[in-house]
Amino acid sequence: MFKRSACLAALIVPLAGAAAPAAAAPAADLIMIAPLNQAMPLAQFHNDKLSGGILKDLDEAIAQRLGRSIVHVSVAGEQVSEALAAGKADGICYVRPFWIDGQYDWSRPLIPDAEMVASVQGAPPVRSLADLRDRPVGTVAGYRYPRVEQVLGLRFQRSESLTMEENLRKLMAGGVRHTVIARSTLAYQMRINKSLRLRQDLVFASFKAQCAFSKTAGVPFEEINQAINGLIDDGSVDQILARYR
Repeated sequence: MFKRSACLAALIVPLAGAAAPAAAAPAADLIMIAPLNQAMPLAQFHNDKLSGGILKDLDEAIAQRLGRSIVHVSVAGEQVSEALAAGKADGICYVRPFWIDGQYDWSRPLIPDAEMVASVQGAPPVRSLADLRDRPVGTVAGYRYPRVEQVLGLRFQRSESLTMEENLRKLMAGGVRHTVIARSTLAYQMRINKSLRLRQDLVFASFKAQCAFSKTAGVPFEEINQAINGLIDDGSVDQILARYR
């Protein structure tokens, strides 16, 4: 009887001392860049933290589809390429391959927009980009304007502002008479600010912006891309964009 009890005890002790199965590690956050030079409807900031706009809604939708939490890193416009290339964030949306430096994984095009020239009332008309030669043009630091640069070369006189809102204020104050701006931004800003009376002179490039992801992203690009494709295909991206029209 004693021997049998000892055998049972020998079996029980190892089982009692065995380690419990390790809990699954929590999914890594999706870390996305919020460029501080963007304006509504793309981005709204409060104390330099992203608080609203298309980028916030889209990034949150991607993270939710992935089953992850979203973290936004606010970055000055001219530092976006550096931050993404250095792996300080997983990705950024509303970009195109020739807007930022570096090698990235790219989503399908998903945010339609256009580049255009807007002018104050009474300014000389702009019927082609060539009309902007030697005229000061409102631009935003960190933004690239490859088509304008191609046409004007050294005669593209950029008048820089840190943000698009500042650029528009300069325009309305008479600091410049023309600006290059995204059609979606101009439409939104004119809708919410009735005093912003600008002439829409020239649409010179239509495009669909994409999302770019670091090669060292903490979330596998295959998962991210599948999530974005799902949001495009089921109409979720269109629903997000419709909130700001």
